[in-house]
Order: sequence, then C-alpha cells, then structure tokens
Amino acid sequence: MKKLMIYCSVVLLLASCNKLNSDFNGLLNNPNQPNTASADVDLYLNSIQLNFANFYSGLSNLGAQLTRMETMFGPTYNAAYQPQTTDGTWTTAYAALFTNVNAMIPVAYSQKKNIHVGIGKVLKAYTLMTLVDYFGDVPYSQANKGIANTNPALDKGKAVYDSAVALLNSAITDLSSNGPTPTNDIFYGGNRANWSTLAKTLKLKAYMNYRLADAATATTNITALLSENDLVNSTSQDFQYQYGSKSLAPDSRHPKYAGNYTPTGSSDYLGNYFMWTMVTEKGLIDPRTRYYFYRQTTDITAAITDPVTLQFTQPCRFQAYPSNYPSGTVFCMVSNGYFGRDHGDNSGTPPDNQLKTTWGVYPAGGQFDANQNVAVKPGIGGLGQGILPIWISAFTDFLKAEAVLTLNASGDGRALTLSGINKSISKVMAFPSSVGVTPTASFVPSQSTINNYTSFVGNAYDGAATLNDKLAVVAKEFYISAWGNGIESYNLYRRLGSQAIKMQPALQPNPGSFIRSFFYPAVYVNYNNTAKQKTDLTTQVFWDTNPKTGWVY
Repeated sequence: MKKLMIYCSVVLLLASCNKLNSDFNGLLNNPNQPNTASADVDLYLNSIQLNFANFYSGLSNLGAQLTRMETMFGPTYNAAYQPQTTDGTWTTAYAALFTNVNAMIPVAYSQKKNIHVGIGKVLKAYTLMTLVDYFGDVPYSQANKGIANTNPALDKGKAVYDSAVALLNSAITDLSSNGPTPTNDIFYGGNRANWSTLAKTLKLKAYMNYRLADAATATTNITALLSENDLVNSTSQDFQYQYGSKSLAPDSRHPKYAGNYTPTGSSDYLGNYFMWTMVTEKGLIDPRTRYYFYRQTTDITAAITDPVTLQFTQPCRFQAYPSNYPSGTVFCMVSNGYFGRDHGDNSGTPPDNQLKTTWGVYPAGGQFDANQNVAVKPGIGGLGQGILPIWISAFTDFLKAEAVLTLNASGDGRALTLSGINKSISKVMAFPSSVGVTPTASFVPSQSTINNYTSFVGNAYDGAATLNDKLAVVAKEFYISAWGNGIESYNLYRRLGSQAIKMQPALQPNPGSFIRSFFYPAVYVNYNNTAKQKTDLTTQVFWDTNPKTGWVY
C-alpha cells in the first residue's frame, strides 16, 4: 500500500511538471527576437532607411572635403584621414544595414511584402556601390555570414558592382509585384513606381562609372536605359532624406544645422574654392548663392575694425599668396564676405565662429542670406529641416549630357545641361517655403537673372572648342548642383579629372597624391585575419582607369 501511494505521487508530480512545462513553453517567445510570422517588416525597413541615411552622410562629408565644397584640413592627403575615420560608416554598412536587409528579406517574402524587399535591395545596392567607390575591393560574398565566417575576404570591386546591379534588377522585379504598401517609407511614402525608377537611375549612375573599365558593356546598358527613360527626371521623384526640427535627443535636425547653428556660432569651414566658383568665376553670381550660403557678416573689415584683432581672426589676409597657386586662384576669402578656408589649411582655429560663412537654407534647413549681418544661433531659418540630396533629377540630366559627349549617346548635350541647371535652380528656390522660410523678396533672383546665368553657360558650351571643353562645362554645372552631395562630386572629379574641373590646389606645395581610394577602416583591418591595409592612398577603384598621376590633385 505504501509503495502504491509513492508511485501515485510520482505520477501526479510528473503530470504536474508536464503541465507547467507546457504552460511555460508558451512564454518562451522573446518579443525582442520576433519569429518569421510575427516580425514587423515595417520596423525593419524603418531601421534600414535610418542606417542608410547615416551611411550616406558619413561618406558624403569626406567627398565634399576632398572636392573643396568643405574644407579638408590636411595639410597633406596622407595626414587628412586615418583608418579610424571611416570606422563608423563601415560598421553602419556591415553590422547594421546589411544585417537588417538580409534579415528582413526572408521575413518580408514569407509575409508577401515584396515592396519592402525591393526597397531593401535598392538601398543595399547603393551602399555596395558606394563602398567600392570609396574603398575599392570590399567584402561581400563572404560577409555577414555570422559565426560561419568571421573573417570575410575581399571581393573585387567590379564583382561587387555587378552584384549591386543584379540586386537592382531583382529589386525592380520585386517592386513590380503586388504587395502591401510600407507604412513608414521615409523616402517615397511607399510609392513603388518611384522606387523602381530610382533603381533604374542607379543603374545609369553605376554604368557611367563602369564605362571607364568596360565601355562596350556600359554603352549597351546606358543606351537601353536612356531609350526607356524611366529615370529620375522630375523633382517629384527626387531621392532625398528629410530631417526634422527636434533639437532634444535624439536630435532630428540636419547635421549641418545642428553643428553650425549654435549659441557660439558656426564650427564648419566651407571651401573658398566652391564659393568662388559660384560668386566670382563666371563674372556673375549664381542664382543659388544666397540659398546655399549664409554670411554672418558681409564685410569682415567692417565687423572687425582693429587691425590686430583682424590679423588674429583672419591671419591668411596678411600672408603671402601661395607660390604654388596658378594666377587668379582664389586665396583666403572670396569677395563680399564669403569667408571659408582654403584646401589643406590646417592652421589653428581663430575666434571666427560668428564671422565665417556657413550653411544656408538649402539643403541644411538654415537661414536665407538677405545681408542680415547677424551671427547664427539655434532656432532661426528652417530650424534644421534640411535634406540629403542623394539623387535629384538635375543629376540625371547631367549624366545624360555626359553620356552624349563620352559615349555618343543620343540627345542634345547643351539642352540637357541647361535642363539640369534649371531643375536645380527651381528646386533650390522652392525649398525655403517647404521649411517655413520666406526669403526677402528683393534678394530672390528674378527670371531675368536666371536667364542670364543659363545664357552664360549655354554660350560657354557653344564656344567650347573640343568635346573635352564641352564636358568641362557639364562637369562644372553638375559639381555646383551637387551641393550637399559629396559622393557625386568625389566620383565626378575622379571620373572626369582636373581637365574638367580645375580646382584650387592644396595650400601645401607638396600635399602628396590625391586620395583615389581611402584606407580600409581600422575596425576591419584590426579584427579580420584576412585583411591587409593599403600601403598608400593611390590605389584606384576598378572603374578609375584614368592616369595614375596628374589626373587629379
């Protein structure tokens, strides 16, 4: 009897444990590790798009500095940037964006959300191409395998570009499928037609670089893309990231506004050469000037009347003209208060935060320049509600014009160039109203002023003696329209060279070789057993088949 009672007790205990185990099994789903059925694909997509904006912004800044839009301190190219400089951008690409895209795709497919998949592939493809543009050969086929491969080897840049184009083709197929619209698409509001158009435009962008390495393949594909013309041709299709006005953490404002519209003034130095290009070079002022730049003072000598203070505040004014500068090259500052820095000027920072020229209303969401002669501060202008102009319709026209001149593509190079200028000017002039800024009417360029500018460029194109001279006209207008996009200016400069854009030399007579590609990030070299750092910065990416010396400086 006693044994029977013990046996029954054991049976009841086991049954009770099985019941508890069954109850607990239902609680084992970690809400922070969602399964395929319950994962929120819209949250995945939101994270991917934020990752993408951060990735773009980091590399755009570097390209803008190298192409004199902003200031590279240097003084030499080798000293300007260290492997650690790009650690954050590299990590964002591989540890965040690629990881999230790779995780989202199977989940989205299982939920029949093909539009989400297509968007993810487009952003991944752009990121891959840009990594190649900046670093050359990069890990791809063995990357993001988790513990299966913690030391991915490099893939050739051309192979990665080919994979990116394949992703774009696959994305176009996904975007043509039926599926629910994303609820929080930051870029296009879930408009799959715009995403598909962007994918085709990015193929055009890729092949315009690719043409230098494989003209036949590039020409075939560019011809087909231009013939179909399903490209970013209108402002409504512009691919841009929109910032907000919230200043408290997390700060949603454009980084150029947040870093320069402070209680103590502006911290960044804009490039003297870029401002000179718009204010002085043509003998007439570019209509976009007061939108691009905000002068805290229109005359530094009126703001600082004491000679000693002026010498301390703007020391370059009292220095000799650099012997390595060709005659007529801008030095120290541009006229009428446009005050930045020269390329490779690494001298100390004087007390000029409330005097130097800073970012204007476009694209940073800052202040429109109406000769206020007032220092910047938080809470003025567009409150930081700026954009990242990742790809705008004007760029498409300039690429088409370049294709006409370099590949004999069909089209009118002159008309396309002027179309790109007009689209850029229209976008820039319309931008203030979108961020609550009303420019002073007397400083808004008239149609006559705009016509004078486009006529000047048209005459320059007509008067160009050679195709290369015409290409230089196109390149300069693309460069000016790319304000806020250092990725395109960096690629443009290496693709067409100093024969097309004769930039201000570095202040240092011997700055070393221009950066044809960046050092690999320290976070990659130090933690990957297969990684080897480049010996110098002259390694050319696969599509940059231009001369090794004398092409860019």
